[in-house]
Amino acid sequence: MAAWINITSKLEQGLKIVARVDNSKFRLLVNRICQTLQSSIDTKVFNEEEEEKLLVSLDLTKDELTLLLDTITSIYTQAACSVVKPSVMEAIIKDNFKLDEEKMSIFTNAWMTYGKGIVENLRQQSIFPIQVKDINWCLNVQSSSSAISKDARPVALLQLDLIGDKTSTLTMEFDKKQLTELYYNLEKIQIQLDALK
Repeated sequence: MAAWINITSKLEQGLKIVARVDNSKFRLLVNRICQTLQSSIDTKVFNEEEEEKLLVSLDLTKDELTLLLDTITSIYTQAACSVVKPSVMEAIIKDNFKLDEEKMSIFTNAWMTYGKGIVENLRQQSIFPIQVKDINWCLNVQSSSSAISKDARPVALLQLDLIGDKTSTLTMEFDKKQLTELYYNLEKIQIQLDALK
């Protein structure tokens, strides 16, 4: 099984429908889906009127068309999440999808053309409904006596302004050890983000 794609029974059913579609129509369909994924992940690819025309043109039922569109979208979305190289995509499609050479070529060529845009658009999307809008911080030094400085305990306060369905504020208190641990974890995240570029 491929590392970047989860081959489920639903995907296999969708691939059987892919195999039935005429190659010239399939190429246009894949290009349209990829263009939509470049601009917005959440947007519906076709409106109701266009879907009705597709049903007739591709000779599919409504359920089959939905499965076909979901299958193609899923393949490109999973490829984008894993930032798959075209050569890797081609090898996996060849080894795992029971499709003719032309369809494999259509999948791969569309990925070479639209893949970078799909990945960039996916990076701009947030999967979390609540996001950090702003960060405020302050450092407090608490001591039990002004004469004895060795009892001083530095405390950092981080205040996160959150936006989502409603605006809220989250305040966190860290001692030196906790703050250092947070810093190292943020540094690890930054290294992983840099590796994606």
